[in-house]
Amino acid sequence: MFKIKTTAFSLSLIASVLSAENMLSNSQFDDWQDGKPSAWTIRSKQEYYAREQETDSAANQVFGVKVVKTSGGYGEVLQKVPVEKNTRYRFTGRVKASMKSSAFFQIKFFSNGKEMSRTNLSSNKGSDWNDVEKVFQTDGADAVAILLRWKQQQEYLDNVIAFDDLTLEKEPPLVYQGEEVAPVAVPTFNSVGLYWKPTGGTASKAVTTHYRAQGSSEWKEALPLWFDANEHPAPYDRHTAEYRGSIVGLDAGTSYQVKLSLDGGAERVFNFVTWSEDFKIARTVELPPAMGEMHRITEGGSEEEGYVLYVPQGGADAVWDAQNAADCNLKVEAPWVIVRGFTLRGGKNHGIVLGDVQNVVIEDCDISGWGATRGNGQAYNLNSAIYSGSKSLKRIVVQNCELHHPRSDSNSWKEKRPGTNSSHPEGPQGITFKGGKGEFVIRNNRIYSDMDHMFNDGMGETSNFGYGGFPNRDSDIYNNFVSHCWDDGLEIEGADINVRVWNNYIDMTYGAIGAAAPSTGPVYFFRNVYGVSRKHSGTDSNSYRGHYLVKLGNEKPHYTRGRMFIFHNTALQPPAFEANSEIKSSGAQSGIVFTSSKKTQQNMTTRNNIIQTRKSGDWAILDQKYTYSNDFDYDFYQGKVRAKEGSEKNAIIGTPVYERAPDGRLWLAPGTPGHDAAVRIPNFNDDYVGTGPDMGAIETGSTQAKPTTWPVFPENYDPSQNSNL
Repeated sequence: MFKIKTTAFSLSLIASVLSAENMLSNSQFDDWQDGKPSAWTIRSKQEYYAREQETDSAANQVFGVKVVKTSGGYGEVLQKVPVEKNTRYRFTGRVKASMKSSAFFQIKFFSNGKEMSRTNLSSNKGSDWNDVEKVFQTDGADAVAILLRWKQQQEYLDNVIAFDDLTLEKEPPLVYQGEEVAPVAVPTFNSVGLYWKPTGGTASKAVTTHYRAQGSSEWKEALPLWFDANEHPAPYDRHTAEYRGSIVGLDAGTSYQVKLSLDGGAERVFNFVTWSEDFKIARTVELPPAMGEMHRITEGGSEEEGYVLYVPQGGADAVWDAQNAADCNLKVEAPWVIVRGFTLRGGKNHGIVLGDVQNVVIEDCDISGWGATRGNGQAYNLNSAIYSGSKSLKRIVVQNCELHHPRSDSNSWKEKRPGTNSSHPEGPQGITFKGGKGEFVIRNNRIYSDMDHMFNDGMGETSNFGYGGFPNRDSDIYNNFVSHCWDDGLEIEGADINVRVWNNYIDMTYGAIGAAAPSTGPVYFFRNVYGVSRKHSGTDSNSYRGHYLVKLGNEKPHYTRGRMFIFHNTALQPPAFEANSEIKSSGAQSGIVFTSSKKTQQNMTTRNNIIQTRKSGDWAILDQKYTYSNDFDYDFYQGKVRAKEGSEKNAIIGTPVYERAPDGRLWLAPGTPGHDAAVRIPNFNDDYVGTGPDMGAIETGSTQAKPTTWPVFPENYDPSQNSNL
């Protein structure tokens, strides 16, 4: 007989059962027919029985399982229940077993009879009861299944399992009832991230956002802040029930006012100042014009005194070449440092390494020839021109640098890594900040190479699924040129809290932007341009395959509920590869896509993107889960769309017609589809020319200068020919 003590937690569960309707039938397993509990579906041939458990006041039954037959995988008993879409529910239950970590609960989500996703809850800790609670959002699910699961391989024979106190209840919408958490602004040079938790905040109440430069009488509109109704685990629970969002397009070194207004509630006006581009220099240190060993920078400045500026003697003529003998050329171990004007060659693993530092600027540097290769020919992963593995890294600026031609070479998706069954690329990168805290600005850089020295990603890290990742939070990545990657040009994955990525030109990569997946958000991808997409350096048709403009999704739904905005991006179709006449163009073969039917991503909005795929049968939008909270609309595409009903109902379907701008960019020809036809997005297309904003990344007639890092758009591209048709 199982014996337990009733805990405070279980008393709270009882109170919950008494006060709310339990949607599970026969949840206490009181009703049995033919040796099985009614209302439950038995999927495994084991011994089942009701057993009495003793409490302090009474005896009742639990559902017992004894593993008497071996079988691969897991045994299960389940009950499927209809639910409402986009609604919160709470599941509670208790589980214990004679063998540790052998039994657990699982929730599966269904839409129109098809499984969308699933989530596993914590398993038993041993022979004592493990109380389990899970609050979840149904998103687009119209039914959920509650599964009681256990391991039933040979080593689990005679394991005795018990499940008890099962409840499934509808929950009211999440409302923040605590004391107000005052608004916070986290600025960079040209953007600001906003955070606010007003009492009474909830998803149905908007927080409108307005801003103005100090001294101006005109308030400008920005996008409303997003209410995060996701219940994050500690210590990230501070972001639950929080309003967040960004304002972009600000001027550096400028004072601003922000006005936040909760629908029917509080209004707050406060000030912030964007970062200044006029760096205060405490002193300048000249380093030798040549150096073959690693140099450590151990003296820095302070907020009061300013930066210590390090420059090479001899300026542009100074070259440091480690000749593969030192781990890196330069290591920064002090805060408030500027590294300017260095030409670095031949670091064994990296060019510049950042230690546990904050407030560091790397600018006008030329770094090449780094990266180690194993004896089996496989490049070491994440060897980078600029690298950090510090978990305290914060407020880092990388600007106006040339990061190019590593010594090592990544494998492509068509090459298995030696000794493994994986073809996931591993190799050098331009920038890797592994575990950093964010507030990074990466701008006006060129990251490029050749087909014999390919990058894994142009920038990123490895903790892509969780509350870390790159660039983590409050960061801007813009005006960069990134090419020659066998995976993503930009891998922007993880927490992605108030991260902005814009005006980047990505070329000769397998995919442009990896966005799988923001756990928190919001993250903004806007006005980026994608050129050539290629899988491998070979000359067969498969090597010339292209992939995505934006990659989405992860198999763990709790890491895919962050907010994402994708505005005004362009996927071009440059001319065909010279060595392959079968493929008529060389751009992306897909647009905004989940790369597996097992992956999920919620809370996405797309607007005003031009998604030109190679063929009309390619996927422009692919969301196999038909995700209820994803809003795909007002895009201009050729190709196919698979998403929830009503997606892209206001789209333009066809092929864009471009003309060449004086500075070499391509913009939509006046009078053609998509010209002056984009939907208005406050703060993101305010400076349009004509009667309305244009679709895609480039506004026709715009006087805004082409970023100096960008190439002329496909040099042999004749916009009038639309060569991909």
